[in-house]
Order: sequence, then C-alpha cells, then structure tokens
Amino acid sequence: MNKSLALSEENINSIRKIYDKCDRDASDRIHINQLPGLIAQLGKSQEDILYIIEEASKVASNNSNNQITFDELIEVFDKQIKYNKSNDLIFDGPDPKVLEFLRILEEYRLKCEDDGNYLEAARAHKQLVVLRKQEEKRQQKAIRARQISERQDIQIAHSIQFHEFNKSWDKYMEEFDTMAQTYIQQMTERHAVLLLDYQKTLREELAKKPPKWSKELIELKRKQGIQVKNRNYIEAQKLKKLCDKIEEKEKLDIEQNLAIIFTRKETQFRLQQQIELQALLKRIECRRKEHIKQRNLDCKRLLQRNKN
Repeated sequence: MNKSLALSEENINSIRKIYDKCDRDASDRIHINQLPGLIAQLGKSQEDILYIIEEASKVASNNSNNQITFDELIEVFDKQIKYNKSNDLIFDGPDPKVLEFLRILEEYRLKCEDDGNYLEAARAHKQLVVLRKQEEKRQQKAIRARQISERQDIQIAHSIQFHEFNKSWDKYMEEFDTMAQTYIQQMTERHAVLLLDYQKTLREELAKKPPKWSKELIELKRKQGIQVKNRNYIEAQKLKKLCDKIEEKEKLDIEQNLAIIFTRKETQFRLQQQIELQALLKRIECRRKEHIKQRNLDCKRLLQRNKN
C-alpha cells in the first residue's frame, strides 16, 4: 500500500472490514454494483458517493466482470479525499493573495478619486465589490467543506467504535458460552461418577437385607424340623421338597421386589441430578439474558452519545 495516502490507517481498516463482508468468496474483488451500499455505511455525502462511484466505474471497466479490488478502491477513496482538499479545503480563512490584490485595488480606487478620474474609480469599486463577494463565498464554501469532512471523519470514527463495541461483546459472550459449557460438562461428569457410586452402594445395601419369608413357609419349616427330631424322615423329606419349592418362588418374588426398589431409588436419584442440572441451565440462561440486556443498553447509550 502506498505510504503517501491521505487516508488514515483507521479509515483503511474501517473500509477493509466492510469490504470483506461484501467479498463473500474472498477473491479480493467485488462488483461495482455493491459499492453504493458499501460507501453508504461509511457516512459519505451524496456528492462524495457519486464521485467515488464514477471513479470506481472507470477502474472497474478495465477489469473483468466490472469488478474492483480492495487496493483499487482505496486509491479511489484517496483520490476523492485529495480532490476535496484541493478544491475546498485549501484555505479556511482569507486568501493572502486575494487580500493583497484587494488592498492594491483599493489604493488604486483612492488614487483615481484624488486624480478626479471618477469613471475609473467606479470600475475599481465595482471590481472590489465583486472580488469581496467571491472571496466571501469561497470562504463559506471552504468552511462548509471542512465541516462536512469533519462530520465524515466523526462518522467513520463512530463506525469503528461501534464495530469494536460489537467485537468486544461478541468475544465476551463467546467466552461466557464456553465457560457455561464447561460448567455443564463438569456437572454431567460428576453426576455420572456419583450415580455409579450410588448404584454400587444401593446394591450392597439391598444384598445385606435379610429375606422376609412368608408365614406359611416359616410354619412348614418348623414342622419339617419337628419331623426330623421325631426321626420321621419320609414325612420330613416331603415337607422339605414343599419348602424348597415355596422358598424358590418367594426368592424370585423377593428379587423382583428388590429390583423394583432399586429402579425406583435409582430413578429418584437421577431425577435429583436432572433437577440440579436444570437449575444450572436456568441460571446460565438468566445470566445470558442479563448480559444481552446490558449489551443492548450499552449499545443504545453509545448510539445516543454519538448522536449527540
């Protein structure tokens, strides 16, 4: 990039950011039809927009598909600024050469009066009036041009400031979302470990719990014991077979009941973990909404401050 550009580095960066948005395929070329929207975002006046588009069209006509590169566009912007300066911003105050000429012309008018050459004095006076009006108009035009240029610089500075504002908030929200995901992942992993420990402990507790036999089975075993004591082994054997059958059935019922208890308590434990996770998600979402609300508030304040 040419170091003698009239554009400041901030202005170039501002144009680059908007240009890159238009350059969607990253080819470093945009169509000439995209320029009005690009220039409008920079706060240029209608006169400047027309000048830039006209000059850019001349450049794009020499390229394929009426496209213009970023460097070529910067050259056009630089040319426009230099054009404004050469035409409008050379003098903000009175032109010393014009003042000197007016002084000489006034002296000439006075001399004509003293010499009685009134017609020549009238012509000098008329010329003085015209020159003074022209100089006044030139100064007013220069002041207006300078004010327009200052407003454009302010608008560009505001655009850069607004871009940096959004960039800063985007980065902050990205970091917030990353941290939130970290918290969620940590809680999920902790829940998985706690669930495994709980399942292990619950199985051990249920396994230690003594079986609760039915009264019928207890009574049959009592009778079986009596028959054994009386050495009535045949009857005792019959009672044993019946007890084993009933005990096997009751064991299955007990195991099914323990499985139901295990499932119910495990479900309750999982539900508590889910409630805890939902509470975390709710806190994150509430905090995120607060950040978004604060961002919108800061944005309104920034726009209002720039507007004032």
